[in-house]
Amino acid sequence: MYSLSSPAQSNTSLSDDDREEDDMDKSTFFVEPASPARWSSKMHSLSPSDANNSRPILHSPASQLPPEVLIYILKQLHNPRDLHAALLVSRTWCECSVELLWHKPHFPKSPSLFQMITIICRKDQTFTYPKFVRRLNFLSLGQDLSNQLFTRLAACSRLERLTLVNCSALTDEALTTVLPCCPNLVALDLTNVTETTDRAVLALASTAHKLQGLNLGGCKLVTDEGVVAIANSCSQLRRIKLSGLELLTDHAVSSLAVSCPVLLEIDLNGCERITDASVRELWTHSVHMREFRFSHCPELSDQGFPAPTKEVPPEPYPFPNSASTMIPQYPPLKLRRAFEHLRVVDLTACPNLTDDAVEGIVTCAPKIRNLVLAKCVGLTDAAVESICKLGKNLHYLHLGHASGITDRSVTQLARACSRLRYIDLACCPLLTDLSVFELASLPKLRRIGLVRVVNLTDQAIMSLGEERHDTLERIHLSYCEQITVPAVHFLLQKLTKLTHLSLTGIPAFRHTELQEYCRPPPREFNSTQRAAFCVYSGSGVRELRRYLETIMPPVGDDRAEGYDFDEDDQDGEVFPRDYLEDSERDEYTNGGRSTLTARARHDRTTQSFFTYVFPSFCSG
Repeated sequence: MYSLSSPAQSNTSLSDDDREEDDMDKSTFFVEPASPARWSSKMHSLSPSDANNSRPILHSPASQLPPEVLIYILKQLHNPRDLHAALLVSRTWCECSVELLWHKPHFPKSPSLFQMITIICRKDQTFTYPKFVRRLNFLSLGQDLSNQLFTRLAACSRLERLTLVNCSALTDEALTTVLPCCPNLVALDLTNVTETTDRAVLALASTAHKLQGLNLGGCKLVTDEGVVAIANSCSQLRRIKLSGLELLTDHAVSSLAVSCPVLLEIDLNGCERITDASVRELWTHSVHMREFRFSHCPELSDQGFPAPTKEVPPEPYPFPNSASTMIPQYPPLKLRRAFEHLRVVDLTACPNLTDDAVEGIVTCAPKIRNLVLAKCVGLTDAAVESICKLGKNLHYLHLGHASGITDRSVTQLARACSRLRYIDLACCPLLTDLSVFELASLPKLRRIGLVRVVNLTDQAIMSLGEERHDTLERIHLSYCEQITVPAVHFLLQKLTKLTHLSLTGIPAFRHTELQEYCRPPPREFNSTQRAAFCVYSGSGVRELRRYLETIMPPVGDDRAEGYDFDEDDQDGEVFPRDYLEDSERDEYTNGGRSTLTARARHDRTTQSFFTYVFPSFCSG
């Protein structure tokens, strides 16, 4: 029933890593048990010597440890069974360990919750158990948590962290009963508690003045009234997630920016009424921000973000006496200080953004680690060139559907941002093999998305399969129709850590014997989509690798590894480790004078390799 390790957090939790847990533990009001618990019954509080003076009891040295020292030692026990065993050693150990055991109860199933509620509702409790409970996580119960059960927890008045993800059976009635009884609440997650309204949020704001983290994702009935109350009452708020609150407007976001000076993370995903006005307030006041998430906010434009450093003269209007919608509504946003702590920026599906917005963001936040610009269709090579300024700080980049970018900027990106671990270039039709050649040199690359990059050929796939890039774990190649089975076989032989490979829509993989190892398509797919679906993950990747090994020659060390290409080599049995010399790469970047020579050299080497290793496939 009790566990010191909470269940796995969902992707809607208050934080994407353990940073929040550390922050809460270090806060001034988050106090771990530092003194022994008191017995609630007078009979239990009597010492053994008082109960029987004729039989004095000899105490061991361990029982004479100061309570603070003993509690510190017991806190190192992470298994509840060990804590329970310590509780039975002596009265002193019982007093020091009982609160640690009740600190964070765990409810894998409903009977565990029933058992706990039965204990805390008893009148003849050995200890005041409800006072010991600091954290409750009902993620594993979900809809099984009813109003009647939840209201019994109002006795846990020292509660600090409460997770109610997907507890959709709860209503305002239960929330307004329990939340006002928890003045020490630090973090609350109400993700997908769909019946939550402003009434529950107002009840929370009335007492939880120490609140630091709040997740209202999916609570579509909450409006500006509730969020403004939180902003005015919880000045220590650090993280707030408002994903999917369609009724939210600029008024609520501006209140958070002005009233919560230590705000670190804000998620406004799908808040379609948010405009540049409130986003400018966040850039102006929330200088400690770590995460900005504005995905699917179609009203945002360049005016909501820091202006680029370059001065662009305004274009003259051809009709000065008429009203023009092109006149900027706000002056350029100039910030006085850099956002040194900003690490995550998500601007998915903000179609009005241009290269200027990206340049302004990168200039003001030079240490961004995760940058998501998927479906920002107005971006071009200039935006990617600005992103290159992030250098080694950038780990995650999503540029899907940025159809204006070319090989030139991707080449610069691969050389400037050498620590990239994830990159997605889906639906960028202007890219060719040359982009993949450069990205293949990234030493820490784990995931790459190349869906519908239709110009890719087997040469690009082989470049990803070099042994020195055995870090790749997930590759997305769906609808790259020129890819063949031998290239994928080479890839699987080289990438032993690969756990996901998507090949949907590739004609070469529509054969029954190859689709036998892919996972089943989603139920909502129609017949056409099901026929094209081809995704290998987990054991499917391993089984495909073994199957291809049985029908194709293995990729031997003497055929594809460890050799340097020599133009005079007549055997042509090697795959070059560096298919473009540095000088040739520079010439390609500076104008493409040697592009044809370098590519022809690579083509000839790759064709020779295929002819040697897969003669049966190449002969047809």
